Amino acid sequence: MKDLLRDSRVRRLLVANTLGSIGSGITIFAVPWLLVHRDGGNAAFRWTTIATTLVLLLVSPYYGAWLDRHSRQTALLASELWGFTAMAAMALLGLALGGFGMGQLMAIYFAGMLYYSLHYPAKFAFVQQIFAPSQYQALTGLLEIQGQTALMIAGGVGGLLVDYVPLWVILLFDAATYLTSFLIQRTLPYQASHLTSHHTAARPGIWRGVVEGLRWLGKRPRLAIFFTCTMIPFVVVMSGNYLFPIYVSQTLHAGAGTFAAGEIAFAVGSILAGFMLPQLLGRYSAAVTIPGTMLVFLAGLACIFILRFPAAFVLAGALLGFGNAGSRVARSALLLRLVPNDVMGRVSSFYQILDRLLRTVLVMSMAVIDTQGPPAGYALLTVVFVIALCGVLQTRDAARPRPIVPA
Repeated sequence: MKDLLRDSRVRRLLVANTLGSIGSGITIFAVPWLLVHRDGGNAAFRWTTIATTLVLLLVSPYYGAWLDRHSRQTALLASELWGFTAMAAMALLGLALGGFGMGQLMAIYFAGMLYYSLHYPAKFAFVQQIFAPSQYQALTGLLEIQGQTALMIAGGVGGLLVDYVPLWVILLFDAATYLTSFLIQRTLPYQASHLTSHHTAARPGIWRGVVEGLRWLGKRPRLAIFFTCTMIPFVVVMSGNYLFPIYVSQTLHAGAGTFAAGEIAFAVGSILAGFMLPQLLGRYSAAVTIPGTMLVFLAGLACIFILRFPAAFVLAGALLGFGNAGSRVARSALLLRLVPNDVMGRVSSFYQILDRLLRTVLVMSMAVIDTQGPPAGYALLTVVFVIALCGVLQTRDAARPRPIVPA
């Protein structure tokens, strides 16, 4: 990692991503907390999450195909401009109206999630294109550390601000982070090598591109199952984001400080995983490390489901953070090694669609909390996770890196 940090491109990328992550993290922290404390907020938050997921499901294949046909740096910069424009506009609207209604809060949450969905695939393809394969393992660890450090800051700042500072001020701060991130990333040297005549001669249609991504995976079924199952910790975390504020408020009967402490603990666990996983992957294979990190994640789910008090929630956050980040670092390194760059956008689009579908189904199933309470939602997520863990154990031999076969 020290060698990577000597690269000015890496330093600029880390600073820019940290700023953008702080902005999106504060928004995604503050808005759900405000929503669930309003009458009908649980249902409004659930349907906002479902609607956001469905819209992004429809956008993802178009965006993946667009990424394969255009500059990845342009896509990164466009995501930052979207974050700046959306947050600044909503801040000014809230200031003009003297506050935010339920509809405005739902729109802010959608804008924040759209930023994340535009930014992450572009960053992933951009990083794969400008760095050497030998750097992927250490770089994915660094990016995970950076992202989770930013979320830790966002959780702490959000926990302090949400009860004392008007939301429009928070949104203006978010907009400033996106703008600064945009200005830094503009300075990164980049050449869109995937846009040569060789690569652009026969680009497939949008939905056909997704099908081609699925076809590429279909020729490697055990690898496809492995990548699908190792995605589940992230799917559970994103679905669990709906439950976290409701669980803290209605099961633990705690305040924003406990919610922020859980977010910070999650980030600390993730940072620890970001430091440890590149070394573990250098010593052991992903077939060994990923099941181990998923077992840590399972322990975190068990803490929430069984031990229903604030300290256990904070401990669970650390375990979930380590397990999720560890799985993500190992999975990302494998994707970068095993998927050719010229189909990365299409394969990523397929997994984005699958991610959105699974999240939609899981969040819709969270209606069980209306009658059984938030712990029932965590019980359902635990069952899904155990099934995925079994799938990983059955297909982990596919995680052994092999030479890349051109698409």
